Amino acid sequence: MKRILLLLLVSVSCFAQSYKFAVGSNITSFVFANSAGSNPSFLRPSSGLHLSLSREASLSKSFLYDFGINYNQFNNVGDVQNIPFSYATDFIGLNTGIGPKLSLGKGISFIAKANASVSTMVNGNQFLLNRYVDLANDDQFNSLRTMYGYSFELTKQISPQVGVFVKYQHLDSYNFGSSTLNFIPSTFSIGLSLSK
Repeated sequence: MKRILLLLLVSVSCFAQSYKFAVGSNITSFVFANSAGSNPSFLRPSSGLHLSLSREASLSKSFLYDFGINYNQFNNVGDVQNIPFSYATDFIGLNTGIGPKLSLGKGISFIAKANASVSTMVNGNQFLLNRYVDLANDDQFNSLRTMYGYSFELTKQISPQVGVFVKYQHLDSYNFGSSTLNFIPSTFSIGLSLSK
């Protein structure tokens, strides 16, 4: 039994591992449900920066998982009675994903993953009536935020150690209650993969 466990541990540690850095843009929708359960129509998606650093490893030849850290700007704009306003927020968090990898030949692969993320706001402001309002004390922004979703990635291996990729990720924060604010970012990114 000990030999079988040792063999499993050695075989798992031998699977390919890589470190991935990505930069891109979040296009974020704020979905606010007020106490009446309706979402105001004056909120509009806005873009913000996305950065991530993750470690990806193989569970098998065709199944991967990753774990990493990320920085995201989740922004939104709008206007009420011709009075413009905007939200600018910065979040830092952890993310993980798991899913299959399909080889398309010539060093190109397609990866689909189920993703989960937890993040917290490090800075946030609302611009309204020519002044900035700090969101640090607003419970809808400063609480720990969990998100779930999926991602699709197209990778090209340039050499045994270096690869490049493009990625699309969609997440939803799924907060519930009498008055809630959900973030729904769609992220487009490009990146570099370095394998051991």
